[in-house]
Amino acid sequence: MIVAIHQHLVTRIPRYSATHDAHRNTWTLTLRGAQPEDAGRYLCQVNSNPMITQVGIVDVVVPPVIVDAGSSASHITIREGLSLTLTCRGDGVPAPKVTWRREDGRPIYLGEKRKDVMSDGESLTLNKIGRTESGAYLCIASNGVPPSVSKRIWVDVEFPPNVWVPAQIVGLPLGGSVTFDCFTEAQPKAITYWARTAGGPPELDLVLLPSRRIHADSTSSGYRTHMNLTIQSFEAKDIGTYRCVAKNSLGEAEGSVQLMETEPDNSNNEMIVEDFPSVESPPTTPQKTTVIPRSTAKPSTSTWQQGNRVQFISNNSYSTGRQSTVRNSGLPLLPCWPQQLTAIILLIVVNKLLL
Repeated sequence: MIVAIHQHLVTRIPRYSATHDAHRNTWTLTLRGAQPEDAGRYLCQVNSNPMITQVGIVDVVVPPVIVDAGSSASHITIREGLSLTLTCRGDGVPAPKVTWRREDGRPIYLGEKRKDVMSDGESLTLNKIGRTESGAYLCIASNGVPPSVSKRIWVDVEFPPNVWVPAQIVGLPLGGSVTFDCFTEAQPKAITYWARTAGGPPELDLVLLPSRRIHADSTSSGYRTHMNLTIQSFEAKDIGTYRCVAKNSLGEAEGSVQLMETEPDNSNNEMIVEDFPSVESPPTTPQKTTVIPRSTAKPSTSTWQQGNRVQFISNNSYSTGRQSTVRNSGLPLLPCWPQQLTAIILLIVVNKLLL
């Protein structure tokens, strides 16, 4: 395509112009507002004898852009355990490089293989996605021509509620105060509340409302919620089972705390119960050893503790721990030495009488 002859433009593109400097005997071709289609080889030819030519090469560089038509939506919702592929298509000259990272700086996991903070490529696949992979992902396109561009994609990983109660049996002297803790995880965000068991079906339980002595509170961070219920000036009528409930569109879960009365006891009459590890406890929850005063509980049924944690409070203070219970068990989980010793003595007496 001929662009200009002397100072006369042949092409009808108004962005081109040609000028001649008679004093220097030079011709200049000017291009304004360069476009990608203007890239290529340009030939300047002087029809002298011999003919003189000069070639110039024009490269038009274009800053990167992210093409929404070929990229993932800005907000994605997926069920936990499924696989997800995020796509981010970049365009520009030269072709941009696409890099992925999490907005919070945490590493990206692909299956069982851990990746660094960054991952390259227009596609990012998250296999068997888990709740900890919720959050914002950034795809960044760069090609050396400023500025670089990025797109933010928010991923919500949905799952039914989970509930974890640190201490499920708590003993407290009359007049004391106690706070129950309940940790929940859910996405979408769950409706949470405390209820008191009425002795019938769960739907008949009484939802606890704030009062002078009893109040509930909760704090949330992401898909995690920390619920607590505080009972002040403990009275006999407060004895019973309290439930923390979490519900969302995918299901519901609950945990329970049994509150019973204990008699005041001095701190020298204590028994230590060692804590055992549990995979159900949140990793962010500290593990503690529980102190249980001997012979102070007044449970309505016999209770055995095995492996985890129970709380009896004799000094009006409270700390959380884990526990599991088996009530009214026919076989003791721990040896009962006094009963066995009595049986041995009776057997020896009977044998002597027979002889």
